[in-house]
Amino acid sequence: MASWVIHLRVAQGVYRQLGLKYIDEFILGNIAPDSGLPRADGSGYQPDAAVSHFRSIDVNGIKDVHEEIFIERYYTDAHRRDYDGGTDSFFLGYLAHLLTDKLWAEEIAYGAKNMFPDLFAGDRDAFWKKIKRDWYDMDFMYLRDNPDFEAFRIYENMKDLRNRYVDFFSRDAFEKRREYITAFYRDGAANVKERETYLSAGELDSFVRYAVEEISRQCLGYVCEPLICG
Repeated sequence: MASWVIHLRVAQGVYRQLGLKYIDEFILGNIAPDSGLPRADGSGYQPDAAVSHFRSIDVNGIKDVHEEIFIERYYTDAHRRDYDGGTDSFFLGYLAHLLTDKLWAEEIAYGAKNMFPDLFAGDRDAFWKKIKRDWYDMDFMYLRDNPDFEAFRIYENMKDLRNRYVDFFSRDAFEKRREYITAFYRDGAANVKERETYLSAGELDSFVRYAVEEISRQCLGYVCEPLICG
């Protein structure tokens, strides 16, 4: 639901606030849920987001994330006792991604629905196309204006992206997704034109600050052990 740059911005705020040790794995976990590959018939992604994001679709067609299912399957205390520090941080990042998507739906997607009610009711595809164009153009402008954005540079230069964590993605799914995301943003940031968007940069900054605080609060109970903290 949230864009990749938003996920990376939130990830950076969280790993700084919580003093995480395994930053690469945490960042990878923050992008990993979006590593599905497009189906040949154009009908969606494999695996479906219901699997990768533990989500359903509500009556308004907006994604509803069920992070409690993810926690039960991958991040209980019993699971964590068997994880090394890097694996623990990957799954904490995965949880942070799900929580970011949940907050994005509540704060941003529903806000757009209320801002453009006629378009949402009349042409759902046009609604999503309009607001997502703004989301990605704002990402491009952010990267253009922040060329040293730390989390993006770490992700771009990460050495080991092998999937050894979840069985619903292929072994090379994270590397393929990194290749796509970094090329997408390099081209977009190089060619974006300054324009007015329905959200302001200040509103996005406010969302990132809110998400960092809220997710750090929710994740604090998972990072009390020295295993994953510096």
